[in-house]
Amino acid sequence: MLNSYLEGRCSCQVYIPIFTMIIQKNNYDIPDFLNEQFFKNVVENKVGSKNFELTSLDFSMGCKPEDNHLSKVYRVKATYNEKKAGSKAENFIVKCVPLEGDREEFAEMDIFEKEKLMYCDIIPRIESCLVNIKTAPKCYYVMNEPMATMVFEDMKPTGYDIGDRVNGVDINHCKVFLTKLGQYHAGSLLLLEKEPSLRESENLKHGIFSSLSFSKPSMATMPYLNLSRLIDHASKWPGYEKIVNKLKDFLTNKTFLDKVVENIRISPGDIVAICHEDCWVNNILFQYKGNSVTDALLIDFQGCTRGSVGLDIIFFFTVNAELNVLRQDRDQLIEEYYYPAFRTSLEQGSYKNIPTIQDVKNEVKKKAMFGLLGAVLMLPFISMKKEDKLENTMEALKDKNKLEKMADIACSSERFKETLKIFLKEWETYGLFD
Repeated sequence: MLNSYLEGRCSCQVYIPIFTMIIQKNNYDIPDFLNEQFFKNVVENKVGSKNFELTSLDFSMGCKPEDNHLSKVYRVKATYNEKKAGSKAENFIVKCVPLEGDREEFAEMDIFEKEKLMYCDIIPRIESCLVNIKTAPKCYYVMNEPMATMVFEDMKPTGYDIGDRVNGVDINHCKVFLTKLGQYHAGSLLLLEKEPSLRESENLKHGIFSSLSFSKPSMATMPYLNLSRLIDHASKWPGYEKIVNKLKDFLTNKTFLDKVVENIRISPGDIVAICHEDCWVNNILFQYKGNSVTDALLIDFQGCTRGSVGLDIIFFFTVNAELNVLRQDRDQLIEEYYYPAFRTSLEQGSYKNIPTIQDVKNEVKKKAMFGLLGAVLMLPFISMKKEDKLENTMEALKDKNKLEKMADIACSSERFKETLKIFLKEWETYGLFD
């Protein structure tokens, strides 16, 4: 399926180019392999024909370097002439994943192969189980050499963009995203029921947060540095004494990440989906029409795994939602947006034994330790103001002094502290710190 999707060829007569190709790199450092032939292959896969002439490529950056530490992302407008149809343009996102140097250890986690599998195989099958629902941008081209590279449709021309990273997203963003997440989860449940072999697939055995990833210094060091800062803050909060003692135990005995891995693991009774497992704001595209948020799509499927639907829900809340939402709206969002979308999609697919709304809420409670990981590892950096961010986070991971400084700054935001005040007290009632 993958080969036919990426390498299908049309038997139509080739349209012979007669004009000079124009490439505008606009002073950006663009890899040499992103050339005319590369984009001919991309456009061919997009339009399903060789009967066109590529006339220009216009490059810009797809995101700032500090917003994506594992990839280099470019935005490209490709203009071409199609025989009998005149000039046309397509907008693409090109994601290059260097897997050497600072990022070499991520190659061992097969993040590129995982994402290729998801975009080119699993997601199309998930969407085929749903009724006219789009969960992610389309992938048009993939290559492994000379650099792991994927090309997607650019959603920006149709109004998609990322939400507010620093302050968190408001209730309207949450409504739209949780509706889409419910549909995505339902589609994956339907696919797992239809194709049980996926329940045993090695490619979906673990995500980006696992015993393998936590064995890497770049993933294991920061959670404990941030945890120590959280303990410093929480020690000054009246009524948090018991919680602080347990957090100190996690830190002193280095048991925190072991407990996270145990919490991620599938347990009896879990509602098992193909989870995204990294639902932070930069991995979500929101569609805007005027002042309204109308849709959401997931991107960056490098960490997908079989797991409880509660993983994605609790992670989304802890790292993305603004404080007002956390204080008063979470139950409503699950009851009125996530669950109806989840249930409706399962009903449309004739799913057997549809989970109840209480089942879903129980999943979220059970995965509180994963929520704590999101709050400790991800939220500090997400809520950092842009002027406080280090230029090269990957480089900082190798420098203890820079790491200490980064942890001090990242864990000092009011949003970080107020979010943890809310969740730590709630999780205490679940018995998380017993």
